[in-house]
Amino acid sequence: MARILTVSLAAIVCLQFSLAGAQTTTTFPGVPISSKTLRVQDQAEKVYQRTDYERAFFIYRNELAPIGDKYGQYMVGFMYLAGKGVPEDRVVASAWYRLAAERGIKEFDKARDRLMVTLDDAQQARSDLLFIQLRKQYGDLALLMKAVEADYELLEARTGSRLSRDSSSLTIISPSRPGSATSGAEYYRQIHNRIQSRLEYIARHSNVEITDFNIENVDLASIEAQLGEHLDTLD
Repeated sequence: MARILTVSLAAIVCLQFSLAGAQTTTTFPGVPISSKTLRVQDQAEKVYQRTDYERAFFIYRNELAPIGDKYGQYMVGFMYLAGKGVPEDRVVASAWYRLAAERGIKEFDKARDRLMVTLDDAQQARSDLLFIQLRKQYGDLALLMKAVEADYELLEARTGSRLSRDSSSLTIISPSRPGSATSGAEYYRQIHNRIQSRLEYIARHSNVEITDFNIENVDLASIEAQLGEHLDTLD
């Protein structure tokens, strides 16, 4: 068992820095990576390379992993596995690896599978419970649901109802892109499209039933309840 773990760690170390860009190859309809997030990612890598592992772990665990950054989630697992900046715990590491691999990115899949085969039945059962807890907090589906709810709030903030589309005369200034602006109609069209693509993703990757994707007719409370049940169990 020790030899298997040693081989796995060696392979994972070789992959470690090439994985940072892997998460950008997916069509996951999440919140776009902001310039702030890019700076935090860069800071975490520099801190890790300086071997300030406790600080690096803090950044990966508390600033990147909670926003669905798959490399950040992978690195939390890696640092638990290697005992860098945190007490070594292969079971906790496996739960984070499973979270990092939920989009099916092959590099994360391989890292997860190498570790999972080294766990005994009791360890795998503990890993299951930890993974469920993490997925309910930081998993893609949970974060997408929060993004959908936030977008609905933007629509309702217009006039008090998401049904109204009387926004053609508005001009929206983007706080993230100084000097850029778009019409109110285009801005809210983008929000509608985001909601629809995220709900479609949730339906494809869970047992949540959504019979009507017209966002004026969507029952968010029902979707949230179904998703909560889905996330309480393993696929």
